[in-house]
Amino acid sequence: MKKPSKMAQPLVYHFDKPAKDRIIDAADKVYRIFGIRAGIRTIAHKAHSNVETVTKYFGNGDRLVRRYVSSLIAECQQSWREIEGKYRNDPEVQLRCWMYLEQEKADDRFRPEVLLSRTAAELHVQHPLLTGIEQYWRTERLRLMQLCDAAGFKEPNDLGDKLLLLVQGARNERGAYGGSPPSRLLHQVGDDLMVAHGGSRKPLLTWESMGDWEALPKHG
Repeated sequence: MKKPSKMAQPLVYHFDKPAKDRIIDAADKVYRIFGIRAGIRTIAHKAHSNVETVTKYFGNGDRLVRRYVSSLIAECQQSWREIEGKYRNDPEVQLRCWMYLEQEKADDRFRPEVLLSRTAAELHVQHPLLTGIEQYWRTERLRLMQLCDAAGFKEPNDLGDKLLLLVQGARNERGAYGGSPPSRLLHQVGDDLMVAHGGSRKPLLTWESMGDWEALPKHG
């Protein structure tokens, strides 16, 4: 059985922390659960502080939202760094590992990739933070195309976009399909696409074949 996401667990406050740090922690938790439209009054309450202290350090809350968006992008980037670090010289396995992890994380609504999409939807179309999110998405798309090219697949740009479409669909599944969701086939369909673009058929990845991977808790 998969362990609950740490974002789904109660927030424990440590009053040895300064009020500013408690507010940052509380804002991160509140935004992840309720979205960035949650007000500073809610954050102050969760931080066992007050609105005056929040505004003293963070104004009307925009700086807290900026910190939150930056943290989500950093978490997404870290996931890619972990994949690259484990399979540095094998771009094909990096792609397959990414697809498998996305499949395994599909039911976690608190993961940063999903939260980043939700946050983008909550931002005004001209909000400057949206530019940073879109830049990260463009970087991820380029990474996929480069990995497909380095792996020697035919039409690597098209394959990268196909894989990205599959993953974006899984990220937005939102548990609507019950116990047998389409995302359970994500890794398999991704492999099928790689074979269609000139790759050789290989066994699908499993936790066991990935060895000591620690990016996600394993199913029991």
